[in-house]
Amino acid sequence: MKQAPLVWLLAPAVIVLAIFFGAFFRFAADSFLHQIPGTAMMAGPASWGNYRAVLVSPLAQRVFVDTLRMSLEITLIAGLLGYPMAYLLARSPSRRVHTTILFVLTVTFFAGGITRAYAWMIILGNNGPINRALREWGFSSVPLINNETGVVISLIHFVIPFFVLTLFATIKNIPASLEEAARNLGGRRWQAFWRVTLPLSLPGLISALLLTFTITLSSFLFPLLLGGGRVQMVASLIYDKMQNSFDMPASAAMSLLFLILSLIPLSAISLVRSTLGRRFGGSRR
Repeated sequence: MKQAPLVWLLAPAVIVLAIFFGAFFRFAADSFLHQIPGTAMMAGPASWGNYRAVLVSPLAQRVFVDTLRMSLEITLIAGLLGYPMAYLLARSPSRRVHTTILFVLTVTFFAGGITRAYAWMIILGNNGPINRALREWGFSSVPLINNETGVVISLIHFVIPFFVLTLFATIKNIPASLEEAARNLGGRRWQAFWRVTLPLSLPGLISALLLTFTITLSSFLFPLLLGGGRVQMVASLIYDKMQNSFDMPASAAMSLLFLILSLIPLSAISLVRSTLGRRFGGSRR
């Protein structure tokens, strides 16, 4: 009788996981079927044909590589831009600065992805404020949308709040007295940061980078709108495959292959994070 409450508490989680993994395994099973020509129906027998077709497809290979490359680029840029913001948010003695940064970061979540995508289309467009300013200063217009530039800029804007808010909690939990002690021992401010704060924040930094990389890998909306059909990432390629040919088995095979490929860098980042967590966590204790 005493265990009954625990069972009831676990029941919702078990149901959700069963639905999630049930749908996933059904999707995986469909990847071994083939499309009935001229229809959206699937039939057997099961085979590896869809996987072989994706692996030898030059388009799929190029899109897979481009997706991984762009995701890494965006993650690194978000890290370089977001770390100072997270540090300032955690260490600034000014309540006004803290409130302003936190407000700017959180208000973006309320705007929604579609609103932000269309806003960037206006800002970066040929008649947007950037190109208008360039023309007024005597320069030529710069194509900032319907190419990779617009996709990268919009995705960086999208993922930075996730990065900053994830890293902020880690830096906030590092005692400021450690930096003060380093400066009292003769270290400059940048030396205290480089030798104390940065190493202790590495596990949180890796977690923030991992989250940013994961979100970027699965991005669909921004490449679709800001890329104008000229920039393809895996999510948009799968969408095109489903919408244009209704080939669900091929789309499922493409999804699972990319999932397997993306797990390689994700696993490597997770391993680095756990190693750093044990090393610096142990040193702090």
